[in-house]
Amino acid sequence: MVAFEPTYIAFDCHGTPTKFRMAEMAREIYGYGLHGVELGRFVAFFSGYRPDHVLGVRKPYRDVVVTSVRRACTAFRVFQ
Repeated sequence: MVAFEPTYIAFDCHGTPTKFRMAEMAREIYGYGLHGVELGRFVAFFSGYRPDHVLGVRKPYRDVVVTSVRRACTAFRVFQ
């Protein structure tokens, strides 16, 4: 029996059909330096930047996430 290997796997920025836990990831990674309201604002900025990056030329999802995190880090002066 030959294993099935899909040619394409697609998902959208809203998390369907897979639920990506971006807010939880951002809290886990950046919670060391941001707390309370500031951490909540960072997550909101990060989440808001992602749709901005998918409204144009198609980009790999990884690039969308990386660029969004970098923009949020710059806005909040948080560095990796």
